[in-house]
Amino acid sequence: MQNRYFSDEELVAFLDGEDDYANVAEITSALKTDANLANRIDELRLDTKQVAKSFEALKIGKMPELPSAPITSANDNTGFRNAIAASILTLVIGYGAGISTSNSQPDWRDYVASYQALYTNSTLKNVALSDATKQEELDRVAAAIGKTIPIEKLNISTQLEYKRSQVLGYKGKPLIQIAFLDSMGQPIALCIIRSDENEKLDLAMDSMEGMSSAKWSKEGYEYILIGGKDDALISRMASKFSDTI
Repeated sequence: MQNRYFSDEELVAFLDGEDDYANVAEITSALKTDANLANRIDELRLDTKQVAKSFEALKIGKMPELPSAPITSANDNTGFRNAIAASILTLVIGYGAGISTSNSQPDWRDYVASYQALYTNSTLKNVALSDATKQEELDRVAAAIGKTIPIEKLNISTQLEYKRSQVLGYKGKPLIQIAFLDSMGQPIALCIIRSDENEKLDLAMDSMEGMSSAKWSKEGYEYILIGGKDDALISRMASKFSDTI
């Protein structure tokens, strides 16, 4: 039987030993027969010392010494973990250069925007899941934040095609990302996190990392829909999601 498709995020969690976000036993078993999976894992390996050094620089408010050449995998391909490293280093550079002119710290949406900026059509176009697998994946991911999200509530328009969902994290709290492609092939993400305050925030549009975005909160959850540059599409889809999810 063909092994199921593992997302890059699951494989990263597997490499990091994060059992909560990766089925270690299933991936280990698949590695015995799936050479392509082994190659993908090799490409996702990262110079973790450099990342740790970057985080340490953030803590002490100094610029880290950046590598003289881009981080590359064993096969000289830029994989998902390399993209994470680039994103982290970008945040470090921005911190040292004084992107924020106040004492305010970025909130979870800022990190979502930086992450979404790394996405391209190629990130998602080859992801093809059966309807049953989509719902199974969505059930697992939504459970991380205590929600139930039927796939039907995501199929609200022919302008958005559901691709996959995954569990991320922000300051020890689970954060879920539901990824779509729009009709023009642009990656769009709906991200949800539990709110520390049970207040309702009406839908508000914004531009983040050069992308259209809409944020709102209700019933103990905060939401952001982000991607592309079509404000009208994001506003329309966000309004529908705010009514159904």
